[in-house]
Amino acid sequence: MSHYRNLHRIATVVGLVLSVSLWAQDAPQGAHKPKLAELNDLGDMISVDGFWEPDNPTKQNEVVPTAVHIECFRHGGKGGNLTRTEAFCVVATAMAPTGILMADFSFQGASWSDDEIVISDDSPICLINKTFFDLKRKTVTGLDIRKPEAKGFANSCKLLPDRQSYYLRDRVDYALFHEPVKK
Repeated sequence: MSHYRNLHRIATVVGLVLSVSLWAQDAPQGAHKPKLAELNDLGDMISVDGFWEPDNPTKQNEVVPTAVHIECFRHGGKGGNLTRTEAFCVVATAMAPTGILMADFSFQGASWSDDEIVISDDSPICLINKTFFDLKRKTVTGLDIRKPEAKGFANSCKLLPDRQSYYLRDRVDYALFHEPVKK
């Protein structure tokens, strides 16, 4: 008897997934408002999962789909010599731009107040990446700022916009509703 109940549960779940997928395909363009990734706040530690999306998507600023997992800790960075700041974040990413999975992680110093956490990465050749964690609204946004002095290979840095802002989109919402830019 329990075997039939398990089959029924599996059939119900498969039916729900197919229904959501078909509904998502039939929804008119632009009808779905993306859901932001929400911070999991555990006091002196936060975590978040999602996909970066440009605020104003165009063909020029389209990003390679990148899964992001970030954990930030209010204490332990300086004493353990992980970073030069007390607060720190571990940023893990995974993407498959050529069909081959690439994964990476880094430790980044952070500033942490009662309202926000900010991490800044100055290591890319052309850009400074800033990530802002709004602790009151429990959301994450990003900002790329082109370094004015950076040249890059064959002056490639000049092709980038001066500033580009992003939001961290909920991973399930991204999987169900993400549409490539058609412009």
